[in-house]
Amino acid sequence: MAYRNEVSYEWERAQHLRELRAGKVTREELCDADFLLRAAAEHHGVDMQKPCPVCGEELRLTRWVYGDSLKRRAGSARSAAEIAEMAAEGLEFTVHFVEVCPACRWNHLLRAATVYARR
Repeated sequence: MAYRNEVSYEWERAQHLRELRAGKVTREELCDADFLLRAAAEHHGVDMQKPCPVCGEELRLTRWVYGDSLKRRAGSARSAAEIAEMAAEGLEFTVHFVEVCPACRWNHLLRAATVYARR
């Protein structure tokens, strides 16, 4: 399995945190993870081994998959192993890597990339 067409959203993340610290946006505006995202982080996510930039609790990395080739599996959270299995089926799709803090509801898309099976 390999990734291509990777897009990073780290700059946008840093900008949002700068705006929060400067008082230009409220915590409630940025910490808006809904129940589904928090549940996916809890059940499908992995510990990132880094603290939440808002509250200091442990962040979880959640992978969401999108693409017409996935059919009913599109728009769902998946483990790295499940993503590798889908790629091994010859499917090409996009993975969104989202950091989530279940404690304060901070969430941010870190990067998106197209996954495909290496041949």
